[in-house]
Amino acid sequence: MIRPAAGADLVALGVLWERYRLEANDTRFVDQASWGHWVLPRISAGDVRVGTTDRTINSYVAWQRALDTGRGQGRVLRILELYVHPDGRGKRLGSGLLARAIDAARQRECRAVALVSNIADPGVLALVEPFGFVLAGDALVLALQRE
Repeated sequence: MIRPAAGADLVALGVLWERYRLEANDTRFVDQASWGHWVLPRISAGDVRVGTTDRTINSYVAWQRALDTGRGQGRVLRILELYVHPDGRGKRLGSGLLARAIDAARQRECRAVALVSNIADPGVLALVEPFGFVLAGDALVLALQRE
C-alpha cells in the first residue's frame, strides 16, 4: 500500500533514512535530527509518500517542485529521495512510489520529473527506465506531455 506520509511516521522514516544514507553514501545530513528538520516540511506539504507491506513502512519517496532555471523555464518535480528497504524490494513499491511522484508532477503542471539522488545505482536505473527517464546532466529526467 502507498499513502501520504504523516508526522507520526517520522520515527519509521528516520530508520529507513539511516539505511538509505548508508546504502547511497548520502552525506547531506550529519544526523537524523537535521534530516528530520528537512523532511517534516515536506511531509506537511504532502510531498512524501510511504510504501507499506504488512503495515510496516519499508519505502518512501520525497520530492519538491522547483523552477527549472535551465533550458525550459518551467516547473520540474525533483525527486530528492526514493528508497525501498531490501525487505520490500521486488514488491513493486519503488515503481508505485515513482508513479505517485509522476502523478503529482502532472497535477502540479510540471513539464518534467527529475530524479537527482543516487542516479548511478543500477537498481535505480532499472526502476526508472520503463517509465522513460533518460540521463540528462546530473539527473535522470522524464519529460511530461501536456494533456
